[in-house]
Amino acid sequence: MMALKSNAPTRAFIQQVLVKEWLDSCHKGELLAALKQHWKCYVLVVLGHGYDPAKEDRLAEKFLFRPMEFFLCNGDPEVKFKELKEKDCPSQFCGKVFKYGEPTYSCRDCANDPTCVLCIDCFQKSDHKKHRYKMSTSGGGGYCDCGDSEAWKTAPFCSNHQAKQHDTSQENPMERLPDELTDRASALLMAVLRYTMEMLTWEQCDNLPPDLQPEGELEDSYITMLFNDEVHTYEQVIVALQRAVDCTQKEAVEFATTVDREGRSNVRSGNFSSCEKARNIIEHNTSRHGNKPLKVQVMHTIVVAHQAFALKIIQWLQTIIGKSDGLRHLFCVLSMQPQEDGQSIMEKLLLIDTQLWKVARVNNHQLIMAGVLMDLECKKQFAILFTKHYPTLVRDFIRDDHYRSVSITSLSVQIFTVPTLARMLVTEYNLLDVIMQSFLKCCEEKKNNEGKLAFDRGDRNQAFKRACYMLYDMKYALTCKPSDHEWTDKLRENFLKGLRSFLSLLKMMQGMDAVIRQTGTHLEYEPEWEGAFNLQLKQDDIIAEFINWCGQDKLTLIGAYKITMDILSQCKDKPATVKREYKSVAGFKAKCVRYDVSGQHVSIHLPLTRFMAGLCLHLEKHGLNFNSPELAMDSLTPVDLIEPPLRVLVMIAQTQANMWRRNGYGLLNQIFFYHNVKCRREMYDKDIVMLQVGASVIDSNEFLIHLMNKFGLLAWASLEYDVPGSQEDMIKQTVTLAEEFLNLLIIIIGERYVEGVGDVTSADTVQREIIHQLCISPMAHSELSKALPEDSNHETGIEQVINLVSTFKKSATNSSGRFELKKDSYQEYNKYFYHYSRAEQSKSEEAQIERKKHENEGQALPPPNPKKFKQNFQPITNLLQCDMMLYLMHLLLQRTAAKRSRSWSEGQLDRILHIIGLALLEQRRATNEGDHSFDFLSKAINDDRNIMSIMEGLVGNANLTHESTKDLLTWTLKLFLEVRKLKNDPVSMDTLDQLSSSTNRNHDETKKLKAKMAAKRRAKIMAQMSTMQKNFIKENAELFQSADSELSRTSSDMDISELQSGGFPVALGRNRSKVASPVPCKGMCILCQEEQEVKHSGRAMVLAAFVQRSTVLSQCRRKFPSKDDDDHDYLFSPSDLTSGTYTSSCGHVMHFDCWQRFFDAVVMRERRRPIRFRSNLSYNIEQNEFLCPLCESISNTVIPVVPSLPSLVPDSNKDDANLTFNDWLDGLHKSVQSSRKETDIKEAKDTVAYEFEPSPLNAITKMMAESVASNFRLLWQSFQNDSTLFAQSLTDMVKKFGRDVYSFGLNVEPDDGNVRVPFMAWSTCVFTLQSIEQQLKVEEKPLFGAMSSRQSDCLSALIKFACIFNLVIPQNLIKQHCLRLLSALMPEANRTRKDGQSILDIDMFGYLLTLTVTLPSLYTDCQAPSMGTLPTGGLGDHHALKLVLTAHIVQIMLTCDIPSQGMMEIEADNEGEALLRIYTFIRKEAKMEGESENPVQPWQLSQYLRKACLPFLRCAALLYRQITEVPAPRSLQELNDDEFEPLCRYLALPPQLSTLFESQGDIITSLVQQWCHNDNIGSQMMTASSEKIISYPRRVNRLVTLPEDYSELINEVSSFTCPKSDGDESRAPTMCLVCGKMLCSQSYCCQADVDGTTCGAATEHTVSCGAGIGIFLRVRECQILLLAGKSKGCFVPPPYLDVYGETDQGLRRGNPLTLCQTSYKALEKLWFTHSIPQTIAHNLESHSNLLTIDWQHL
Repeated sequence: MMALKSNAPTRAFIQQVLVKEWLDSCHKGELLAALKQHWKCYVLVVLGHGYDPAKEDRLAEKFLFRPMEFFLCNGDPEVKFKELKEKDCPSQFCGKVFKYGEPTYSCRDCANDPTCVLCIDCFQKSDHKKHRYKMSTSGGGGYCDCGDSEAWKTAPFCSNHQAKQHDTSQENPMERLPDELTDRASALLMAVLRYTMEMLTWEQCDNLPPDLQPEGELEDSYITMLFNDEVHTYEQVIVALQRAVDCTQKEAVEFATTVDREGRSNVRSGNFSSCEKARNIIEHNTSRHGNKPLKVQVMHTIVVAHQAFALKIIQWLQTIIGKSDGLRHLFCVLSMQPQEDGQSIMEKLLLIDTQLWKVARVNNHQLIMAGVLMDLECKKQFAILFTKHYPTLVRDFIRDDHYRSVSITSLSVQIFTVPTLARMLVTEYNLLDVIMQSFLKCCEEKKNNEGKLAFDRGDRNQAFKRACYMLYDMKYALTCKPSDHEWTDKLRENFLKGLRSFLSLLKMMQGMDAVIRQTGTHLEYEPEWEGAFNLQLKQDDIIAEFINWCGQDKLTLIGAYKITMDILSQCKDKPATVKREYKSVAGFKAKCVRYDVSGQHVSIHLPLTRFMAGLCLHLEKHGLNFNSPELAMDSLTPVDLIEPPLRVLVMIAQTQANMWRRNGYGLLNQIFFYHNVKCRREMYDKDIVMLQVGASVIDSNEFLIHLMNKFGLLAWASLEYDVPGSQEDMIKQTVTLAEEFLNLLIIIIGERYVEGVGDVTSADTVQREIIHQLCISPMAHSELSKALPEDSNHETGIEQVINLVSTFKKSATNSSGRFELKKDSYQEYNKYFYHYSRAEQSKSEEAQIERKKHENEGQALPPPNPKKFKQNFQPITNLLQCDMMLYLMHLLLQRTAAKRSRSWSEGQLDRILHIIGLALLEQRRATNEGDHSFDFLSKAINDDRNIMSIMEGLVGNANLTHESTKDLLTWTLKLFLEVRKLKNDPVSMDTLDQLSSSTNRNHDETKKLKAKMAAKRRAKIMAQMSTMQKNFIKENAELFQSADSELSRTSSDMDISELQSGGFPVALGRNRSKVASPVPCKGMCILCQEEQEVKHSGRAMVLAAFVQRSTVLSQCRRKFPSKDDDDHDYLFSPSDLTSGTYTSSCGHVMHFDCWQRFFDAVVMRERRRPIRFRSNLSYNIEQNEFLCPLCESISNTVIPVVPSLPSLVPDSNKDDANLTFNDWLDGLHKSVQSSRKETDIKEAKDTVAYEFEPSPLNAITKMMAESVASNFRLLWQSFQNDSTLFAQSLTDMVKKFGRDVYSFGLNVEPDDGNVRVPFMAWSTCVFTLQSIEQQLKVEEKPLFGAMSSRQSDCLSALIKFACIFNLVIPQNLIKQHCLRLLSALMPEANRTRKDGQSILDIDMFGYLLTLTVTLPSLYTDCQAPSMGTLPTGGLGDHHALKLVLTAHIVQIMLTCDIPSQGMMEIEADNEGEALLRIYTFIRKEAKMEGESENPVQPWQLSQYLRKACLPFLRCAALLYRQITEVPAPRSLQELNDDEFEPLCRYLALPPQLSTLFESQGDIITSLVQQWCHNDNIGSQMMTASSEKIISYPRRVNRLVTLPEDYSELINEVSSFTCPKSDGDESRAPTMCLVCGKMLCSQSYCCQADVDGTTCGAATEHTVSCGAGIGIFLRVRECQILLLAGKSKGCFVPPPYLDVYGETDQGLRRGNPLTLCQTSYKALEKLWFTHSIPQTIAHNLESHSNLLTIDWQHL
């Protein structure tokens, strides 16, 4: 479309003239004006006509960009750019900008932070490949950090980007540019940058700046431009477009896809009024329900054209500055230079970001990364600019509605993670305070009246959520801590400013979301609590980094300590609300804070208090302690500091005592996350540290009183508490609280694995965490990693210590493995480990007791030897020896010894023994170190409160019921004696031995007593069971006479029947083996449990079955017959097995009427369900699907169970016929010729189509000699026996199964009268049989005896069904089919078939089966079905097999390509020579007698033919085994390398294949000639790629070969673009594992219509590739997708595993992944055995969340 009404004549384009004009203008300083004069005309010529993108690119290159390059170079650009490139120094930076989905690698050992990544090329050539690395996929927008020394601790360079040999930092790359070129480049770059800025920010939609406005009146040519936002969904945009611009669904999807990809799209072109109308409709339809409408503008064509050109200029600039370092540096300098208004172009680019649409933003960001971020000095200037405008940028981002990834603020990661830049910005430009002040402004609107943050669950405003991205910037800025020598006063000052701002945020959170205990009614509305925890999670790493920075420098630490104390004092309880009062216990007094946790508000959020606790951990390493004068603050006392965390812990204890149950799940969820591994580092753990700080500073007796007061246990601690009188439920609560109080004491005293608290390292801490997790049970690496806290770099530290404490053991069944704890590590187990949940504590306790039992150890679980406290925390040990603690120990032991105590529990005793154990272990350490300040022992054996003597009295006490508690008491007493001995106290060794022997004796006696009682109990139960069993057998004797399986005689394909006469079994011909009378087959209905014999006249029985289309055996996936392909002749199975119908069964038997009632009930139940819920099932009732009532296997039909065929066929004298193969052939040939009837066709006279009118038997025998005729008549004699007709129910089931196979196999509606019904019935038997044969071959199993009972039952039922199906079809139709079959191998001489079919087109085994079941009906005289038309394996079947095998050998000889093996000297072989003669004859007749350099050797040909015939012979053996019931020979029931001869003997075939040709008469020779003379053979032998269409044995299909390294696959996929979106990256590239095709899955752009349903690319692909079944690898998610049909699918684990044998779906852990062949073979077997639908059904049944996925859209 043109933009001008009357087009002014465009001046002739002469490049040389144009460039000369520009050069002149450049000298005058008027280049921009000259360029605009050219662009004014040619931008419209190129971009104003709506050409396709390829043409636009060509025209733009010719008329717009090529002249600028010639101007820049003043000559040939290719030559000049090459010269400039040669002057460049090799770059030490990679700087590759990542595309979406491209693989990235981060070294876990060397990267300074997780954002430092390498591209795959640099990674493969770096040292990091040998390190611990993490693999992930890029979200787009970042670049490779190879060569950046600040990104890596070691090895910053790959072999491609080596460090510069000499210092070039002082060199200016611009100096290597010629002066003239520099001048031209400066003018050109500035001109195009100014033009670009002007056009991208141009706000007028209907005209251009005056110097770009075309001359003449503008045409009324406008565009309705729809812009992207992240608020409206795809569906909303599509619906709005369909209403506004009257487009189709497909067009609307394309518009929506373009909008999403590029940020805007032209949705209507025309005059202004039509475009304006479309804009109004879109805005109206998208602004309903209070939503913000979509942004739509009506723009003139010329404006759109110039903006499109501006985008192309940005891309061109990236190319130009990549041509030379000098050009890039020049671009950087120019873009950073201040302009007339004081702002540089780069500054303007920053500030206009939110005014641009998506693709413009992305191009700008890429230009910035390719330019200024690649230049160190300019990067520094850009960082300063970015920081200066940071508040403005984030404000604009918050108001914007685009994702962060397309915002300029996302570049913060490229700046703030560079250590030198970040420290410079913090020091000089106060970066931390700038970020935090910007965030605090956003927090203001979230504050309540008390100044605390308060979130509203119903708040839909995304502003605060977007503001939280600033917290990531804060984390980036804090990532790289300064070293000791890098601290300066300026850095300290600005850091503490930023810290104060951050603490202001924590102050807003201190005490937020406070709760109060509900006592009357349950909480009516759940309070909002997720917002606070989400905020806590985002700032956890920031808190940790701030504390680490403070810990690096003493002055900074002191300053931070004072600031924190100051702000914390502002959050102190108001004196009016909280008072202090004295409390006393047993003569000890303390002034406590009066605050009732159960009746006043408590908040779980105390970040300020916890920040203070974190600072306290760093005091000691700088020579400070809690009482240092530098830290002196009068505003808060230690009691004030411990009060908030103590309230939280008391509230949690009360929750365990069920005191807060009316507060609902909101509180329980908060408590869960408080302890959860994701939050506990900065919540629970810091609360414990703060209590330990308090225990170190406060007098121990007072500290215990403070704790008991807060727990409400002062009364419990008095001696009078046991006097009866209080309510019983209050006692239970008190007991629970007492146990929780003792728990807390154990934690405060015993938890020392925190750096700064105990003398430990971070590795020790991780090691202890691992030990306690593995004490629960052996764990996989991923389970263990999830249970460990991560640091700010997302590292757990597991790899450094895991092998020290555990061993990795792989599973015997699969590749996965688990870590098991080493034996010597169990001694570190602490039953009261503070990171255990209650469930984990219980599991670990049970596991450890069980382990000790197994190892014949005592069941005690004593405390491990504690680590030594750091000096500041050493006073905590005084808790163990203080008078208050000794009083509690004495009190609890006395209550244990008392006959009755209402406040005692065994849990309290266990905990107090644990504390006593800790005290004794401390005593032992103090004694060994000569520390006399700790003297628990002397106080514990003091006569006033002799704890040891009370404990001795408790041995054998009846109150102790748990063995573990008894053993712990013994262990504690032993430790008492051991410690006393260390202190040289008078201890008799006899006492120790006596205690041990007494304990052991008690243990032994107890064990013996228990074992005796258990034996008596077992004997009594066994006697009762035996009596009941005997009575049951007597009462139900008939049930035990025959009960094997559902089908007792056919449950296995292992032959156990006997021949009447010994010898090798023969299944066919006059000499076939006689089988003893078959054992009746019985089946038990799984629905009514009634057992009956399977009879032809009895009540029909059926097997649940599943029919599915399949391409598993396909030799040619390029073609797939559609359901409307009526020209396809299904009578003949194609030789390439393009598709087939596979039938499987679970093998469970039902009466037909029982099944019918069951199925009707399922249908009725589902039809009663609301329509919207009907699809949420693992089966589709509309497709007749149901689940087997017993095993829940997916099924869609039933197969009738038929008795053995020999029992159905009456005795006959058919076997008395003595008819040679030649006479048999002659008779059939005459029958075909005499039955042919030509039809009228208007084609070439040598092409003919036939119909058949079957000739009667008498008419055929009249053409034969009398002796031959009598034998021929005898062979075909038919028997009429009405008494052996099938029951009606069985006939109905046969018809039903045939109808279902036709319907499902062709995906059409059922039609009993369709001529293709019998074809499909026979073909499913053929395809299933061939599939099972191939499965047995691939799995290297013997042909007989190795099938599962399901396969055996299914195959038996299918073959018998195929044989009897002709009894439900009109006999004339059967004769027609038989004659058509025979005519294919008995063609009329010198005439060509109309269908162009040759012998190469036919699958010979399919031909054999169809001929076997139809041939007996050829000469029947009546229309009534007769049992005599069933195949019996007689002489006729034998001759039919020889005929088809002969044709198959001809197929093989025509298509074989025997590889040459040289002229090996092999002994003469008569069979080989004969076959070579036949081979030569056949190739000559087919005009394929071309000589080869290495002619085929006789022995080669013989071996090849035997191998190529095997699949056919194996299938034939399986077929005739079921027809004749002749057992298979033993040699075929075992794995055998040479199956050929046993198969030939079993099938009564000559092992010398040449005899099939040379001693069978002249007719077969004539037929072979006619087969070879077919004109279609020559054209069908070769495909376009000169490869043969089909060769034998057919290839076995496999899933595609995958690379070993998963990153290679990701890298391949990163270049895959959506085929329908003009080169856009696919968001979910998905690989079909069957054919290897890459698809753009789960996206609107590639949706297609499949049978009226809109489906995704993967679902559409399954139709052509897998006949509706698909197996895919979603590459970026590392996930296997299974699909069956359009509505069902599931995800299964991928075959890629890490070094620990685990999958990583979604690449969450990022461990290197390699292909596990075992897992991939299991997936392949799933596909190969047609088990995908079953797997999907089972997954959908067991994972209800899968039912909600719209599988058809994938």
